This record gives sequence, C-alpha cells and structure tokens, in this order.
Amino acid sequence: MHCFLFIPDFFSSMSGASADRLAAAEKLIARGRRKRTSQIAHDAWLFERFGIGRQRDWPVAPYTLLADGGAPGGHFWMRADPVHLNVGRDSVALDSARLDLSRAEAEALAATLSSHFGQGLALHAPRPERWYVALEEAPQLETTPPALASGAAISNLLPRGLDATRYRALMNEVQMLLHEHPVNTEREARGAPAANSIWLWGGGNLEARHGRPFSIVLAEDPLARGLALAAGVPERRLAANAGAALSTLPEEGKALIVLDAPRGAALERDWFSPLLAALEEGRIGMLTLVLSGRESLLEVETVRSDLRHFWRTKKPLESYLA
Repeated sequence: MHCFLFIPDFFSSMSGASADRLAAAEKLIARGRRKRTSQIAHDAWLFERFGIGRQRDWPVAPYTLLADGGAPGGHFWMRADPVHLNVGRDSVALDSARLDLSRAEAEALAATLSSHFGQGLALHAPRPERWYVALEEAPQLETTPPALASGAAISNLLPRGLDATRYRALMNEVQMLLHEHPVNTEREARGAPAANSIWLWGGGNLEARHGRPFSIVLAEDPLARGLALAAGVPERRLAANAGAALSTLPEEGKALIVLDAPRGAALERDWFSPLLAALEEGRIGMLTLVLSGRESLLEVETVRSDLRHFWRTKKPLESYLA
C-alpha cells in the first residue's frame, strides 16, 4: 500500500511545536526524497491529482455539493456560503471566524433569500456552513475562495469579469435582506456574529470524465470526498488516528488521507509516529507526505529502505521551506 498523507496549512501551524514532539515527522522528511514547489492551494492540489482542469474558477461547488448529498447534474454551480462582513470606517473585511450557524438558522436565512429571488437565485443549503446556487449557464466570472479572503478588505476580492457587476449587485441585495433578519437580530443579542452576506466562489460544472489516482480516500474534507465520489473511488470518513485508518485499508493500491485537524503533539502521536512504525514494519510500502505552507509545498516520498540512511540527519521542520 502506498499512503499519501495530505496536510493543508501544515507549516503555518508549526509555530510553538517543539522539535522533539515531531521527531517522527522530522525523520520521515530527512530520510525521504523531497520536492519543494511554489505554493499551491489545497483545492488545486486535489483537482490536479484527480485530473480535473480549472474552469474560470477551480470548480469546487459541484464536487462539494456531491459530498453533501446533492445531485449536481448538468447545472453550473457556485458556492454561496454565509459569511460575516465587518464594516469599518474605510473598508469592509471578510471575518475569518466561523459562524457556527445552526441548521434552523441556516434554513431560515436561506428560505428568506430563496423567497425573494425565486429562480434568479436558486439557493440550496444542505449544510449550515455550505450553501449553493444553481445556474443554467456559466457566468463570465472569476472569484476568490473565502480562505484567501478571510480577514482582508474585500474591495479587490469580489467577483471579477464581464458579469461581475450583476453578481456584486446581487451580493449587495443579499446584505440588505439579511441586515435586520430575525435570525441575525437574535444572534447579535447573544453576542454572536451575524450572517450578513453570502460569498460567491468556486463555480463550475461537474466533469464527465475523472481519473482514479487513488484506490480509496479517507477524509472529512468535502472536496476530497466529492472528487472521490465523482471518480467512483471508495471514500470513508477520517479515522481517529493512523492505526485505525491503516486497519481499514486494502493491502495494495494508493490511499489518500486528508488531515485537517490535529496539531502538535496529537499530530505526532496519532499520525506521524504510527505511520513511521508501519513503514519500518513493512505494513505499508511507501509513504508520501504532502505538507503545505504559506509560500510553498513540500512533498516527501519515503520507502522502508530510506529509513536506513542514518547520515541524512534531521533538521527543524521550518528549514525545509527556507
């Protein structure tokens, strides 16, 4: 079995993690074959692995909709995620904090927008944090993922392209509708941020053909799960640790594990150390770490025989991106 462990934003979370807590990670990186590339967004890395090309945006919406139990069909889909905009004296910024909407709150807000716009904004909210709009035709529009816009002034991050004026006006109209919505009034009364806008991004169509680069995908990440479903690759929810994950994998093939939660000591204890042990014992034949930072991405391919190369000494993790 060839295991891929993909950890988005790995290096940006390393400040404060001591070297001894990540000893297994340092050994795997030091002994393996390393390749560093300029930063690639986690969405882009997944799409490229599955052989899906960029449309005007990376087509996140139809694939995450598939993971959320929807049926993209032949429609063009965009994400229309609820967000909180901070209005300052000189600018408006996208708040980076999670809204943590309840399902009832999300349904009430989405119902108001659907009632107002009708077919002009066919809104679907299968998850409180992930909303979608279906369009008959693809707009001439490029957007910015919220992960890249969080905490920043949005003036230069709003939709761009020939149809941008229409969709910026639509977002403004949404803000007016949500400004004094009862859900937001109640949220503000208890000190929670209001869901006072939507963020349009990730538009595209589901592609008819898909590569099968992996035998199985283990992830909570909805894009990874959606790409697996579209490609007919078995997908399972992420196990609690590497030991539990490995026990579910077949002996042959390629497994992708997308990890986006544990950090520091938990990451070493639950993932790096068990994977290093599995490689040493021959329970997996190859391990590829895919670790991203703010400005570059590190891929490390390690097989069992690499672990004997003791002269490849460990270095602090941050040094691999220097």
